[in-house]
Amino acid sequence: MIGRRLVLATPLLPFAAQAQGGDAFPTRPLRAIVPFPPGSATDGVARFVAERISRSLGQPVVVENVTGGNGAIAARQAARAAPDGHSFLFATNSTHAAAVHLMREPGYDPVRDFAPVTLTSIAPLVLMVRADFPATDVAGFITEAKARGNSLNYGTGNIGSLAAAQLLISITGISAERISYRGTPAAVTDLLAGRLHFMVSDLASAGEHVRAGTLRALGVTPAQRIPMLPDVPTLQEAGVPGYDFASWVAVFLPSRSPEAAITRLNREIRAVLDSEEGRRYSLGLGLVSSTGTPEDLARFQAREIEQWGRIAQAAGLPRE
Repeated sequence: MIGRRLVLATPLLPFAAQAQGGDAFPTRPLRAIVPFPPGSATDGVARFVAERISRSLGQPVVVENVTGGNGAIAARQAARAAPDGHSFLFATNSTHAAAVHLMREPGYDPVRDFAPVTLTSIAPLVLMVRADFPATDVAGFITEAKARGNSLNYGTGNIGSLAAAQLLISITGISAERISYRGTPAAVTDLLAGRLHFMVSDLASAGEHVRAGTLRALGVTPAQRIPMLPDVPTLQEAGVPGYDFASWVAVFLPSRSPEAAITRLNREIRAVLDSEEGRRYSLGLGLVSSTGTPEDLARFQAREIEQWGRIAQAAGLPRE
């Protein structure tokens, strides 16, 4: 499924297309490819960034949601785009780290086929249940899950939520049936409707329901508590030893893209997300702004690919 939305149609800065070094960039509208549907954390940060960089770049930015295949369909499309800087991908740990270990034939190489631009956000995940679930904390959840045997189920909308849930299952020894969705918002809808028992999800899709009290947050996945839910313990604190996990969002261009495009996009995206407005908006999505240089992102990606190898092995995730 592909959805288009024109974020900004009128250039505001007629001379903003002049990139460093005298190279003209951009020279026409840009395309931001998003691997997940509207309502997801990735889509939220992409639309916020796209609207604001269109002003400073002096060109419209079109956001395209290209869903399916745990992000692989969008990543393949981005990898094959013209390497001129005008098409870029809001990638995630699903497309640019986990895919190395979990996909037999993703159809692209997340390192060789892309040029890093900048990390944008870190996305903590949350173990959550419906408000009427019997357990009110992680220990109670584990006890309830073990008492129910194989009757529990959970939803996943991307590889990050899958890995986070499977890691929880492997460490605690509970059993649960996985139900896959094309995106996290659809899974959250079924959790609210009582068709799922639990999820490990980002807050972009579920935060409003946690705040409203219709979903109960039992524990957060990173090793440290998160500013969005300061009173919710980490899974480690709550008795799941060694648990430490977070998703992320980053921007990549096709490989062989001009250095002028990489430099300019890095500068504009960082200016947006490092601003006070950008930090507040990210927290509202359940994200923590985290930007850097293209070299920083390359090093971060290399570490994440290595870590995902360990996660896949620990969680018993098969290559599909």
